[in-house]
Amino acid sequence: MVNLMKAEGGKHESLAAFAADYDSRVLQAAQREGSLQCSEHGCTKSTAVSCEYADRRGRQCGTAWCPEHRALVEDHVYCRRHAGVVSSLPGADSSLVVPRPDIDNRAPSLVGWVARLIDGDVWRLLLSELDAQTGGQLIADPVMLVFTGLERQRAWERSWKVMTHTGITRRVSILVEEADDAEVEIKVGLNIVDRVTPPWITHRRHGDHVDEEQDTREREEFNRRVLKAIEDAVMAERHSGAEEAGTA
Repeated sequence: MVNLMKAEGGKHESLAAFAADYDSRVLQAAQREGSLQCSEHGCTKSTAVSCEYADRRGRQCGTAWCPEHRALVEDHVYCRRHAGVVSSLPGADSSLVVPRPDIDNRAPSLVGWVARLIDGDVWRLLLSELDAQTGGQLIADPVMLVFTGLERQRAWERSWKVMTHTGITRRVSILVEEADDAEVEIKVGLNIVDRVTPPWITHRRHGDHVDEEQDTREREEFNRRVLKAIEDAVMAERHSGAEEAGTA
């Protein structure tokens, strides 16, 4: 018993030391100053360090960010777009291997961003699909590289699915193709139920300036449109399945 207690105590001390070291490294990354000009529009500080992102070809991002405008993923410094890319992909401890997207590719970042906006609502929707008698589980996959169409176009996808002993009974996904990295496809099962370009991307393309109130309103409307497309398609699948079961 004494040896066990000592072992457990040592384990806890080791975990505490690891957590303290991790926090220290994150703080250092957040505060670290360099000598580069910050890439943030209008920022005049020359205390920036380079974005650490490198793509599958080994190309570097090329931007630099001061402590105020940088984004962190663990203890690594990134620009906001590439922080979104890295945080959306499977982690280093995952068994899934995904090549780093090209530095100018917005698709995985957009998929991850939209998925985070609707994640809680999709979980709630799919929870209602679970059958208490047959059981099952909900699984959310990270952003993954997929290939679509007859031409096998590269695309990035985030999916949620209901799994039972019979296999996947319901699947919802968000997909953006690299060839058109501004358009979001919403899929339920194998069917594309809507395609939409987020309003903030449309404004950016046209050089439009919108105030915070309009931006918030448009983002909420975008979310509602995506969720309604998913809900309507899931409901249609459910009714179709019930009709097939009734005629079997």
